[in-house]
Amino acid sequence: MKMLTEFLSRRLPLLILIVSIITYFSPYYLQTPAWIPSFLLGVVIFFTGLSMNVAAIRGIKSKRKELFIATFLKWTLTVFVSIFIAYVFFSSYPEIAAGIILSGTVPSATAATLYTFLAGGNTSLVIAASLIDVAISPIITPLSMLGLSTTTISISFFDLLKSFILIVILPLSAGILIQRVFPQSADYSKSATKFGSSLALLLTVHIIVASGKEAIQQELFLLPFITIAVFIQVVFPMIAAYFIAKKLSIGEADARATLFQVGLCNTALAAILAFEFIGEFAAIAPIINMIINLSTGSYIANFFAKKNRELASWSHQNANIR
Repeated sequence: MKMLTEFLSRRLPLLILIVSIITYFSPYYLQTPAWIPSFLLGVVIFFTGLSMNVAAIRGIKSKRKELFIATFLKWTLTVFVSIFIAYVFFSSYPEIAAGIILSGTVPSATAATLYTFLAGGNTSLVIAASLIDVAISPIITPLSMLGLSTTTISISFFDLLKSFILIVILPLSAGILIQRVFPQSADYSKSATKFGSSLALLLTVHIIVASGKEAIQQELFLLPFITIAVFIQVVFPMIAAYFIAKKLSIGEADARATLFQVGLCNTALAAILAFEFIGEFAAIAPIINMIINLSTGSYIANFFAKKNRELASWSHQNANIR
């Protein structure tokens, strides 16, 4: 069981890509009620709350500048890049444009914390910033779509808030509450958390891709352009956020946390919201974004982890010479 859990968590980006491709080309797939993907994502977020290091957030009081910068860059840099791509390149395809905007205006992905940890970044900064995201996102998302000239794009603050409460806030709060009532549950549930989160996310991807197969087939000629646009949407804010943070004299661990907080959005949530409020076409960009942001995030986290190991080895060798 432990080997399976480690395999799922370490190979998650690759598995998401494989599941997406198999689901798309296979004539057989799960047909579920519309509420199932929301429930599965809620399970992922519940496990996030259960395993979250709440005590570490208390130390964020001394990092107010870093928290402000991470939050500010997320809701300016990522949002403006998403709006620019959507309005400039996909204005003739309002549903796809709406999906791109959704991908950049949802809270940070649950994987942002994991990748920050692997990269040696400040995970408490990501956790604190992601909690702020939940309050900001329902306001920014409808405002970002005001320029889309179509009657099919209609997302209100209250609709988003209701979805956020059911999919994000309640499961997250339940996980944190159980952890506080039973403090040992966070340690005992680590393996179950990894396994449950990975499996639930893979099932969510399968159901979302299966539901959007017809939409993807109809817009197949646009897939290369959407993929390139989404790649820019993910990678540019990550790189820019890291270097801006460094220029503002933010420490390395906090700069790495800012990178993942700004660049990795919860696009599984974006895909679910797209299906619920807009339509199948709107879910194409979030699905592609999910694959790219997890894969890119994994690569960057491993890059920083390798640098940490090399630095530790160099320091150890110097210490022995002395």
